[in-house]
Amino acid sequence: MLMLIIFGRIPYYKVNNYMIFGKDLTEQIKAVLAQKNVFAVTDDNVFRLYAELFDPARTFVFPAGESQKQLAAVSGICAFLHQSGADRHSKIAAAGGGVAGDIAGFAAAVYMRGIPWVNIPTTLLAQCDSAVGGKTGVDLGAYKNIIGAFHFPEEVYFSAHFLKSLPGREFLCGLGEIIKTACLSPKIFTYFTQNEQAVYRKNESVLANLVRLCADFKDSVVRQDPFEKTGLRKILNYGHTAGHAFEAADNHRLSHGEYVLHGIRAENRMCRETVDPGIYGVIERWINRALNGAETDFDLEKAVEAAAGDKKNAGGKISVVAVVRPGEHREIFFTKEEFKQKLAEALS
Repeated sequence: MLMLIIFGRIPYYKVNNYMIFGKDLTEQIKAVLAQKNVFAVTDDNVFRLYAELFDPARTFVFPAGESQKQLAAVSGICAFLHQSGADRHSKIAAAGGGVAGDIAGFAAAVYMRGIPWVNIPTTLLAQCDSAVGGKTGVDLGAYKNIIGAFHFPEEVYFSAHFLKSLPGREFLCGLGEIIKTACLSPKIFTYFTQNEQAVYRKNESVLANLVRLCADFKDSVVRQDPFEKTGLRKILNYGHTAGHAFEAADNHRLSHGEYVLHGIRAENRMCRETVDPGIYGVIERWINRALNGAETDFDLEKAVEAAAGDKKNAGGKISVVAVVRPGEHREIFFTKEEFKQKLAEALS
């Protein structure tokens, strides 16, 4: 369901009662953060760039970076809430990338056994992917998102103006999730194909449309399998088994989206016999362009060990999603030795 809403003189769009899209939602976001029962959580980069949003909000500011996805950060947020007088009627507003949403959303899930929260994604990756779906959590050592909860935000504000401040690496990070979703959705596959040049020129309207398409697609999948029980939601893990394994083996040297790009290419190659030949070539070309031809240089043994501990696995086997063609996918399970052999071939 889509509604056109007028806030002052600025129109914006509300989809499915919780996703709010607009060119510049600054005034709406400021109104949310100014509420007396709202406590803001953001990283120091976002706080520096958009300080006006957080005045006069009570704000917990943490150092930007993947290293903050730990229980210690969640504990820090909960201590801040308690010391600031937050109760069961309070609400958290997370402003930032995927890390902000993950740790603030998890804090909201566990503080006083659960309080509401609002997500304000400021990066391309968060707007296209992590802000939708209600997954919150932290890493456990090298293992991604092992500790967490499903805790759906009341509202998500997708403001396109945040994307103007993104550095090149953050654009590449979001591009990984866009290409992932394009491989899963025929509609987005076609749109990306038709607008590929505009994407790399960072055309604002094209990127805003891709955000809307990706968020809407993920929402449609999540609504059918909100807690990953039927298996449908697993398609959203395309590229992430190998991607998370590379991330662990490489000690987070690159951005998450870059590892997803490497993971998509590796899994595409590992499942080559299953993938439509034409689609296989398109995916290879997309990834090579996004990564500027860079090949993987990850420790095979470390990557295999990390993949073996992935939470998506079942029956002692490693789960990989294969995209046969956009809209058609298959989950393939490899033994540890099979995965190692396939991954070694993909990396070579």
